Amino acid sequence: MRKRKRDKKAVSFFGELERQISPATTGITESDAFDIYYWQKAPKQVGKSIIRLTDDAAKANAKKIYDAWGWWDDDEDQVYGVFRSLKDKVQVSQVAYWYYKAHEINLIDDIRSRMSQSEVAKVMEIVGPKQQYRIA
Repeated sequence: MRKRKRDKKAVSFFGELERQISPATTGITESDAFDIYYWQKAPKQVGKSIIRLTDDAAKANAKKIYDAWGWWDDDEDQVYGVFRSLKDKVQVSQVAYWYYKAHEINLIDDIRSRMSQSEVAKVMEIVGPKQQYRIA
């Protein structure tokens, strides 16, 4: 438990340090897509029903990302594939939510700690142009 808290603090510290060093990839942190509650807030903001993933589908995608992290080498293509399969930022938010629920770390913080700057930029290129939500 103590180690996990220390790990979370280290990820937060290094994430903030990276934001200071390489502001080019900063936008990914502030994106609604990685807000673990955006998928719950969006329908209220829009005032309409939106298309969402089922909880099981979101959990499965979160697991695919987690399973892509290796001890020595990560399967970046699997991570990119998950993000490519998601249709909008609400779905990304759902995956981020279930990732956090399962592993007690924000998805974006884990991505930043495990991937290089260019790999994080590629995730940003995939997620950035996605629409915010889709009306049901």
